[in-house]
Amino acid sequence: MPVGKKEVFITFRVQKSPVFRRDGADIHSDVLISVAQAVLGGTARAQGLYETVNLSIPAGIQTDQRILLSGKGIARISGYGYGDHYVHVKVRVPKILTDRQKALLMSYAEDETEVEGTVNGVTSTTAGGGSSGKRSTGN
Repeated sequence: MPVGKKEVFITFRVQKSPVFRRDGADIHSDVLISVAQAVLGGTARAQGLYETVNLSIPAGIQTDQRILLSGKGIARISGYGYGDHYVHVKVRVPKILTDRQKALLMSYAEDETEVEGTVNGVTSTTAGGGSSGKRSTGN
């Protein structure tokens, strides 16, 4: 008995990745960078879908800024090209500092003028009723 032409549909369930998040043909992942890399720029390595990727980190990058890797996502269902890979930057703030690192950060904080609130160990000084933009340690 002839069967004829038939279509078969198969559905796959893909296990959730510990590294990637999917949005259609686009994928998202995170890369951790140091405070120094965020301020000064540099390079970082991130896991790509098919290979490890070397990223160029621009100076002044902020947490949750995205770096676009065009065409490095998943193959589109339509068969035309690939989605994009968005790497979300996460700045790793150290919990423990050496004495030298703490002294350098205190020195930086004394010169910093764009502070909303206070910095522990640093107090703002004012002269003539207005802010002088200078900060001195409260020690």
